[in-house]
Amino acid sequence: MSKLTPVDQDITKEQSEECHLLHSAWNDLTKVWTLPVIHALSLKQPARFNELKRRIQNISATSLAERLNELDQRKVIERKVYPETPPRVEYALTKKGVELSVILGSMADWVMKWDKSSNNTPRANDEKVRAAVRSK
Repeated sequence: MSKLTPVDQDITKEQSEECHLLHSAWNDLTKVWTLPVIHALSLKQPARFNELKRRIQNISATSLAERLNELDQRKVIERKVYPETPPRVEYALTKKGVELSVILGSMADWVMKWDKSSNNTPRANDEKVRAAVRSK
């Protein structure tokens, strides 16, 4: 939700709708292979189907086609078909997709800052936080 609601106050219809919209978008964007598809397109665009398939290790053609279709429906990418023989199809991020890619880049920076360390695993970091909390 975009606005914090005091505990003793009911959530407004507008806040509930915003929350539903956010959850829906989050669920769609966090499906398996969606983020790698966006990332692969952000590396170099436009890109054709097989080029994307080569960039994304272990993705099946079916999964790639499904994710491209879903992202096209959400207007995150655009699919451009050239009237040639055989037809040529290219995919590119829309303005909305570029903005999302920037947000995901910021999230990647956050993950690298907080979860990557030279010799510690995330579990080891969790244990350090728990120990620090217990010592206070």
